[in-house]
Amino acid sequence: MQRVWGGEDHRLDLVVGQRIGVIGAGDTAMDCVRTAIRQGAESVKCLYRRDRANMPGSQREVKHAMNEGVNFEFNTSPLALVHEGKQLTGLEVVRTRLVAAEGGRARPEPIEGSEEVLPATAVIFAFGYQPSPPGWLQTLGVSTDDRGLVKAAERLPGQTSNPKIFAAGDMVRGSDLVVTAIADARETALSIIQHLESSQPRLKTA
Repeated sequence: MQRVWGGEDHRLDLVVGQRIGVIGAGDTAMDCVRTAIRQGAESVKCLYRRDRANMPGSQREVKHAMNEGVNFEFNTSPLALVHEGKQLTGLEVVRTRLVAAEGGRARPEPIEGSEEVLPATAVIFAFGYQPSPPGWLQTLGVSTDDRGLVKAAERLPGQTSNPKIFAAGDMVRGSDLVVTAIADARETALSIIQHLESSQPRLKTA
């Protein structure tokens, strides 16, 4: 049965009857897999290169997705799209194992000889957040870390290495929820007020 979203004028025909692979394991990936299964996909698989315990997304969302019929392929990394003519037919993957990394999160390592092709007629890429700080930040003395994220909370929450510049949200903590960015922004706004009051005492009486 074809399912619709928002009534007859908003059909998602692209997913009806499709075998869908979703690459990623964050909250965006969970939105994709649950929406696809509700819209009538024949099957939905979620691929993640680490195990369930290391998923960045909500475990509650993962449980709901499983209950709705989504299949999870943990310790699985994509290699290539497989086509017959112009038609996508599968996704070549390799199985992985986690190995300890110095001073950080365990990294996935491909298992030699474990390559296989999973059936797929559509693939959704739900990963790949990559910070891209503009060059002028360095010119203004704003430091970033090895990932390109702005270093904040030097003295006040949200304050960068340039005390006159504040930052909040994804550019500081990385990919996260909108509500988290809002909370960070509110806290940073209070820091800006505190900074202005301490640097310009007359503002307190204005």
